[in-house]
Amino acid sequence: MFTVEELKELKETLDGITTHIPEHKLGYIWDRYNKTQGGKAGPQPCACNSSAKYWRQAVNELKNYVSNN
Repeated sequence: MFTVEELKELKETLDGITTHIPEHKLGYIWDRYNKTQGGKAGPQPCACNSSAKYWRQAVNELKNYVSNN
C-alpha cells in the first residue's frame, strides 16, 4: 500500500506526534489514514477539540499499521 520511503516518512511523522498533531500535518495524517481504511474514513474532521477522538483513532491506526509493516 505504501512504498518503503512512504512508510519511513509516515513513521518519522508519527514519532513526532505526542499530544497534538501539528496543524500543517493534519491533511497528511488524514490522507494516510484514509488510504489504510480503503478510502472509507470519510471527510477530514476539523482541528477542534470535539474531533480529538477521530484524530486519536487515526494516529493509533497508523501507528499500528507502521508497526505491522
